[in-house]
Amino acid sequence: MKTQNTINVNSTTNVGWFENQVIKFENARFFWMAVYLTAQSCIGSIAAGLLLANDANVILLCTCAALTMASNAVFIAQGSGKVCLITLYLSVLLNVIIIVTNI
Repeated sequence: MKTQNTINVNSTTNVGWFENQVIKFENARFFWMAVYLTAQSCIGSIAAGLLLANDANVILLCTCAALTMASNAVFIAQGSGKVCLITLYLSVLLNVIIIVTNI
């Protein structure tokens, strides 16, 4: 008999949105890691390219690159689900703000 180590996301317990995202991430960690790494790296490189094209502040460029690389490092080091998602969301949020302000 095979046991399944997944967590039921649709349970009746009071689980918040972020905790629900962590559970979904942990249930298919390596799939979501590949998707998130690719997506946030692309968003980060677009933001860095726009900063370079607009001769923006070097500190902002370094912040963009550092946060994107930190998120990649947490995924590659297989950090906890919460840490992975927090750095992902911070990276995407900052880089989208940079993209919108530099278009």
